[in-house]
Amino acid sequence: MTAELETFKIFLLRHGQSELNHENIFCGWIDAKLTDKGKSQAQHSAALIKDYCEQNKVPLPEIGFTSRLVRTQQTMSVLLQELGLKGTSSVISGNPDTLSNIKMEDLRKDQGTIPVLQTWRLNERHYGSWQGKRKPEILKEYGDDQYMYIRRDYNGKPPKVDLKLEMIQETNEQGSSTGYDFKEPNRHLKYGDEEANNEKLPAGESLADVEKRIKPFLNDVVLRLGKENGLSSCLIVGHGSSVRSLLKIIENISDEDIKGIDIPNGIPLVVELDRHTSTLVRSFYLDPESAKINAEKVRKEGFENNP
Repeated sequence: MTAELETFKIFLLRHGQSELNHENIFCGWIDAKLTDKGKSQAQHSAALIKDYCEQNKVPLPEIGFTSRLVRTQQTMSVLLQELGLKGTSSVISGNPDTLSNIKMEDLRKDQGTIPVLQTWRLNERHYGSWQGKRKPEILKEYGDDQYMYIRRDYNGKPPKVDLKLEMIQETNEQGSSTGYDFKEPNRHLKYGDEEANNEKLPAGESLADVEKRIKPFLNDVVLRLGKENGLSSCLIVGHGSSVRSLLKIIENISDEDIKGIDIPNGIPLVVELDRHTSTLVRSFYLDPESAKINAEKVRKEGFENNP
């Protein structure tokens, strides 16, 4: 077995640019769609992944994972189309005990397709009452230090959102009269599976909270399924905070150092893990120069307008 095949590879990326990324708005659990630029970023990501797999004789991803938010699902759809793969989507939810019961044979519903699992555990960090608000306005209200503490510190947490205002759309859509320009979807409709499984969904999170909800998904679903089924690779499309959390766990990044990690939109990161121990071998961007430039743009959001 070659060195390439002795590792389990995670193709990990943040979704392409969304409508609210473009407008410099805290998106969180709001269901923003991809912009045309976001779709182009996804196409470029697929080309990078395909070239890497061909050059290194690595099989294309055999399973995919997205959040429950539209922008990751649209990104995954573009990726699969460009890679010549067909996906069969299903929602997974539950506590770690039930997550560990998910079996690959139950997920392969149609011949010639790969399973694509959607989980709220990959959702963007819930930005609480900051959701739907423009980053420069929040920066002005909170000041530079508090803005960056809440935005980037491991334990920084925005004020919780008033879910009654968010959910007013259930009975009487009042739009901006609620005080929110944008709102997250009706939880009872979108997250019915999660509610049925007594999942505790957040109203505001720190990165520490995101890491806590992602860890059982990574260990009990992604890594377990990869190991039990001898998979070569998988594809995960997440968000800035969920990708940061995955990297923090996998690369054992400290609470202090994670503050300096920013995730660009739509640039694949290859994470290679030892097939037997799931320990990190190496990680690298497929377009490192663009990743560095765009990560710096992410850090400056709120201070500068997005191009």
